[in-house]
Order: sequence, then structure tokens, then C-alpha cells
Amino acid sequence: MIYGIYSKKEVKERPQRKKVTLESYIIGNNAPTVLICPGGAYKFISDSNEGKPFAEKLNERGYNAFVLFYSVGSGNGRYPYPLRDVARAMQFIKSKSEELKINADEISLMGSSAGGHLCSFFATQYERFENEYNGTEYSLKPKALVLTYPVITMCEQTHKVSRRIFLGAFSGKPEREAASVNLQVTCDYPPTFMWHNKDDSSVNAENSIMLHDALKKCGVKNEIHLYETGGHGIGLAKGKDAEGWIEKAVDFLDAVYKR
Repeated sequence: MIYGIYSKKEVKERPQRKKVTLESYIIGNNAPTVLICPGGAYKFISDSNEGKPFAEKLNERGYNAFVLFYSVGSGNGRYPYPLRDVARAMQFIKSKSEELKINADEISLMGSSAGGHLCSFFATQYERFENEYNGTEYSLKPKALVLTYPVITMCEQTHKVSRRIFLGAFSGKPEREAASVNLQVTCDYPPTFMWHNKDDSSVNAENSIMLHDALKKCGVKNEIHLYETGGHGIGLAKGKDAEGWIEKAVDFLDAVYKR
């Protein structure tokens, strides 16, 4: 099932919102929920390898899942539009929880590459986007994060295309530091699982290491897995060093949810 998450009035105000949709992978059972944000450098949505396959694996392990097709492309992928999409997606899912027979009280986020930046950055910014939706105000703090070869910094070790689209071509040091997740985390940050390949030439593995170090300093529960080879954008990593990472990630979620 594919849902549009903005009202007709909101789409009229910003027509690009019509393209922002949620694809559902529902098993019901009042099971917990994961919202997936695929990568694509804030330029496109890499659903075929970082959306649907992840959702199906989560279903197998007893989780409901949604894939978010958030705002991307020149202008549309600019801050704060993608973050507003995550906020609205969470509000929408929470408002539909009874109807869909899912547990959406505590939604976890799963993001890859630029989608990893979106999820991890949202976890530092969510309070800015909490407001009334259909007469109810929902908490938007993620229960946990699963990050697949994520972009974390917008400074030196960043993925430059992601930074250019998200912050614009002429961002300066203050904007870049403000959007660097490792510089914004607090001790209230959600438990985080992350993995990266050491030979990733698109998004340097230092991104995950930076976040791991920052979370460790704050005493935040986190788990990092670094694999020797595999490059970037490999999704479930079948046949690669990282194959099986998603099983470890769901084990991590199970521990957070005490399942």
C-alpha cells in the first residue's frame, strides 16, 4: 500500500509534496515499527536495494516496516524539507496505528548513506518538528537507529554531492558543523546500530567511526561493525563481507525493544 502523507492543502502550498509517499510492509500483530529511509545522495531514492529488501527482512523478523520516499533533488532535497518529511511520516504512522494494527508508539529509523544522515540528523532535531497533527501531538523521538554506511559529517570527510544538495552549493563552516551529526549528539540520543565497509570510496568509513566515538563519549548504547571490503551501496550485502549485517541489526533492535 502506498500512502500520500500530506493533505491536499499542503500539496497545494508546496506541489513537490505530492511525490513524498510511504510504502507499507505491514504484518500487523501490534508489532513494533521501523521507518526506512533509503540512500541516494539526497538526489534520488535508492529503494530497490535499500528499501524494499530491508522491509521484507524486517517483516520476517516480526517488525512492521514503511519505506519513505522523501524530498530529493536540487532544491527539494535541501534542509529542512527531508526532515519535515520524516516528521510527517512518523505522525502519519502513529495516527494510523490502531487502524493498521501496529505498535507505533515507538518508531525506529533505518537509513542508508544519505538516508543514514537523514535519520541520524533527525534524531538530533526531532523536537523542532513536533507539532499538532490532526488534533494530536506525537513524540517524534526515534526508539532506535539502524545506519547503513551513513553520511554523518558535513565537514571534510563528507559525501560532497549529499552535502551540496542538502546544504546548498555555498554552505559555510557554521552550516556544515550544524548538520554534522557527530557534533550534535547528546546523552539523550537513541540507541544506534551502524555498519560500514572500510574500502567505501563514496562515504568514508570515518563517518561511522566519528558517530561511534561521539556516542561512546556520551554513554549512548551503540554497536558498530566495520568490514574489510564491499564498497558502497550494497544493500543486504549478499556474497560480501558484510552479509548478515541485517540479522545483527535486528538482534540489536530486539534488545532495545526487549523482545
